[in-house]
Amino acid sequence: MTAQREWFEKDYYRLLGVNADAAAKDITKAYRKLARELHPDRNPGDAAAEERFKEVSAAYDVLGDPAKRSEYDEVRRLGPMAAGGRGGPGGFSFNVGDMQGGDIGDLLGQMFGRGRSGRAGGGVGPRRGADLSAELTVDFADAVRGLSTTLHLTSDAQCSTCSGSGSAPGKAPQVCGLCGGRGVIDDNQGLFSLSSPCRACQGRGAVVTDPCGTCRGSGVEHRPREVKVRLPAGIDDGATIKVPGRGAPGRNGGPAGDLLVEVHVRPDARFGRSGRNLTVTVPVT
Repeated sequence: MTAQREWFEKDYYRLLGVNADAAAKDITKAYRKLARELHPDRNPGDAAAEERFKEVSAAYDVLGDPAKRSEYDEVRRLGPMAAGGRGGPGGFSFNVGDMQGGDIGDLLGQMFGRGRSGRAGGGVGPRRGADLSAELTVDFADAVRGLSTTLHLTSDAQCSTCSGSGSAPGKAPQVCGLCGGRGVIDDNQGLFSLSSPCRACQGRGAVVTDPCGTCRGSGVEHRPREVKVRLPAGIDDGATIKVPGRGAPGRNGGPAGDLLVEVHVRPDARFGRSGRNLTVTVPVT
């Protein structure tokens, strides 16, 4: 995602009334409180409240998304240049990912009007899927001995019909005719050029001409699925098990996220636990 000038000009943390290092749950809590107070239904005819409601919603749209928040923080750290500031006649902009990936050649190419020549999907590139969370409750004895089990989830997953391509079986996405598969469009401004994601393919570099009937071209479907989970012997109540690659599917060829399973252990009628030791209470006459 190309850095946005608005990200540098507006302090979204201040708009939500939280610190820059605030936890995700605190950001959500602050947004919900403000949204309730400023909602147009509670403030009919109040243009100022309506405008403030829009600003708060825009701030949460960025800070409530881990990937967008990370890029926003990077834009704020790098300053106006990352937000599309003009460094001379014509100005230039760059993708924060170019600096993080060390691809200085492509950055210089954008500065001098070359862009990402010959690289498909350069505007957005692969994106890792989001992490998903689930809960699992087990008996005390199973927690002591360890357990292999299967979780039954209903969540977004790679489309089972098109394998995530978005195209109908036997078909394939076509190279975007507007950007030539690069995913970005260059707007030459004399010596420099501005690059932005291609509006025809949304930066993917390819267009689905025959959409899959199951996912309607998105490559993702919401469906039940099974995930095998292995709990080690002696697992603690409240522990979290990470199952790599079983989270939400990635975008544009990116890897899937992880599944984070929070484990709850049922109390036992006879035994208790103190650290790594079993305890039992017996009557003494």
